[in-house]
Amino acid sequence: MENKKGLETILEEIDKIIEDQNIGIGEKIPSERYLKERLNVSRQSVREALRALELIGVIYVKRGEGTYLANIDSHQLYKLIAKYLIRTDRQYEELNELMHMIDYYYEHKYQGMKTVKDDDNQIVNRIYSLLEKYANGYEN
Repeated sequence: MENKKGLETILEEIDKIIEDQNIGIGEKIPSERYLKERLNVSRQSVREALRALELIGVIYVKRGEGTYLANIDSHQLYKLIAKYLIRTDRQYEELNELMHMIDYYYEHKYQGMKTVKDDDNQIVNRIYSLLEKYANGYEN
């Protein structure tokens, strides 16, 4: 790891470890001790990074068992983000308009035979899903 040892760098390195080790949702991630030694940082720095990842729903901790990769798509954070991201009825309407544009595109591209959720384009699916979560989190 390079000399820069800030939280962001540690988070990036943990992400790289998860990717390199092909750790899937629900699987255990390496221990604090392993991360400390691998990243050559203090245990406190590792704990801070893991707490940040837990807060945003990337990981979850089972006390006495370990730390696991979470399914971030089901995290309650989306509702909280929506409260700050979409603050007015106009912004909510703009978000819905964007979703309708995507729906319209799919309706015409596939003559009504396929929707966004039926398509195998993972990026579009993910974006559309996020838009839905933000729209559902909006409270006027």
